[in-house]
Amino acid sequence: MTAKKKYKDFESALARLEEITDLLESGDQSLEDSIDIYTEGLEIARFCNEKLSEAGQKIKMINEKDGTIVEEEFDAASGAEDAG
Repeated sequence: MTAKKKYKDFESALARLEEITDLLESGDQSLEDSIDIYTEGLEIARFCNEKLSEAGQKIKMINEKDGTIVEEEFDAASGAEDAG
């Protein structure tokens, strides 16, 4: 039904994933179309997950220690409470 698309950014992929969710929740699609749409959604979800992983690796917190600025890897477990 739909050709495989390469999404240029996270936001456009996420928008399409939301459209797919709405289509599947509506129940208006045939079984075959639903399977195709679901498959596209899985591909987009994988793309989004990869983008989020890449972003997570790039995030660093900058802290000032003893008058020096030190870069530290972002620790998702500690949360945003420690940042400020």
